[in-house]
Amino acid sequence: MVMSMTMLESQSLVRAGGDAATWHEVEKGFWVGNTPGRFLGTVEAGTAGYIARDHAGVRVGKYSDAAEARAALSERDDEPGN
Repeated sequence: MVMSMTMLESQSLVRAGGDAATWHEVEKGFWVGNTPGRFLGTVEAGTAGYIARDHAGVRVGKYSDAAEARAALSERDDEPGN
């Protein structure tokens, strides 16, 4: 069975340490973000806010809106593997 992925909203850009982070809503209320060569993490809508998780799936925090959660991940300096 082949599953196709549909983007629900156009990508949004946030600065991430000199590179523009690209965020895609791959499912309603669920975003994934990356910069060239780097996976930033995910943001998921919850019942009382937006949960941000880093590249390793570790919870970074809960935010009042999706843009704030995406910005929190985009501004982190930790690189995968460091």
